[in-house]
Amino acid sequence: MSKQAPLNILLADDDAIDRELFIEGINHTGIKYSIKEVSNGEEVFDYLADAHQRPDLIILDFNMPVKDGRITLKELKTQEQFRRIPVVIMSTSNSRFDISLAYDAGANLFVVKPDDFKELVHLLTCLLSVFSRSLFLLKHHN
Repeated sequence: MSKQAPLNILLADDDAIDRELFIEGINHTGIKYSIKEVSNGEEVFDYLADAHQRPDLIILDFNMPVKDGRITLKELKTQEQFRRIPVVIMSTSNSRFDISLAYDAGANLFVVKPDDFKELVHLLTCLLSVFSRSLFLLKHHN
């Protein structure tokens, strides 16, 4: 996998500490990445409007101010230019309602934020490995 381009990630989470832990966790995975951080759904769309390169993956928190992840996900998946960007919901919620809502709106995956750093690293290793491989296959079959 080291020959692959870095995974281009857009991380949307209003909690700066959670974003910092997420990035620290990715650094422990050994997976190449580039990341852009935003703190709400409006900033997701501001970034996408100005981005020279679309993200390969959006990690989206559900509970954010201004425009939350629920609304952001629905808007992403109903707009033709963004609907194929994989979106992973990473939330503190484990509510069946939120999980169902996420999948009904088009989320590719819903995961509950781990409380333990080792669990976070393991989760990110698995998650980013899968999306890196899928992206590699997609780019080499087009």
